[in-house]
Amino acid sequence: MSNDIDVDRSLARRPSYLKVAIQIAVIAMVTWMIFYFMREYASDISNLRNLSIPDFFLIGAWSFVSYTAYAYAVYVVLVSVGLKNLGAFDWLKIYFVSRLANLFVIQGGNVFRLVILKKKYDFSYTNSIGVSGFLVWINAVIALLASAFFLASADQPILLLGISLFHWSVIVALTMLIGPSALAWAILSFRDTMAWQSRWLRPIGDMAKFFVATLRNPALFSRITILSIVHFVFFVGVNFLTFRAIGQPVDIASVCLFTTAFVFTRYINVVPGNLGVSELVAGLVSEQIGVGFGNGLLVSGIVRIVEVVMILLVGVLYGKVLAYNYFRDGPGHE
Repeated sequence: MSNDIDVDRSLARRPSYLKVAIQIAVIAMVTWMIFYFMREYASDISNLRNLSIPDFFLIGAWSFVSYTAYAYAVYVVLVSVGLKNLGAFDWLKIYFVSRLANLFVIQGGNVFRLVILKKKYDFSYTNSIGVSGFLVWINAVIALLASAFFLASADQPILLLGISLFHWSVIVALTMLIGPSALAWAILSFRDTMAWQSRWLRPIGDMAKFFVATLRNPALFSRITILSIVHFVFFVGVNFLTFRAIGQPVDIASVCLFTTAFVFTRYINVVPGNLGVSELVAGLVSEQIGVGFGNGLLVSGIVRIVEVVMILLVGVLYGKVLAYNYFRDGPGHE
């Protein structure tokens, strides 16, 4: 209980003025850089005219499936660790509303989910954070392994600091696969000692226990892995369709690499939705795969707009449903 009280207090704290100032400075800098590159790569940006309305909705449909697969993977894990009285469809409502919040506030959607699950379903903050961390981990590993698979068949290796991206992908994937697993097992072996009973270390021990328990459950781990693969495949499809829609078809290996970089920019947010940061990374990766900085910037921008429209439509619809049920049934009901 004390751990959840500590989290409640931390959630209630207002962001420092320094943090807000840094975020504003980053937004201003990134905005300037985007406009600068849009002017420099105006010919590539003009490919936007090739995007048709049917393409826009097709990309949106693939994006919706990708988000839904990820949301359901989260739900599967939540139920496995004790979430009760919340159906899959009702969870999707919460998830998409939280995605809507993430567009405007850093980690706003994650905080929203933490609070909803704790206040309405008595699901601990520690478990919620553990589930989110586990899904980020497994999706990152899948993205890196997929990139390594396609890069292995590339005609010419793409080098970074003198080392091929294939080897980088394998090294980072294995490090992420083995490192957290070994750390969780190590923490679990010391979890019951006196030092780990402090209010700050106990949550880490609890998350390690959840991590190891999930790895020990082949059926659960398989379901999560399959859903995560579906999520990644459809996100690759979103980017593939977008490149094709602007008249710049790209091979699957390059799109997979582009998608992996895009995925990683979403895990660490420095501004709401990492607006501008993801686009710049996408442009840099596109330059490396031979598509051109401007086309990468354009594709990432289109994908963001499509996702924003999709999340707004679904999030507002679900939000109205949540609000209607709240005022109809009162607090504590869906």
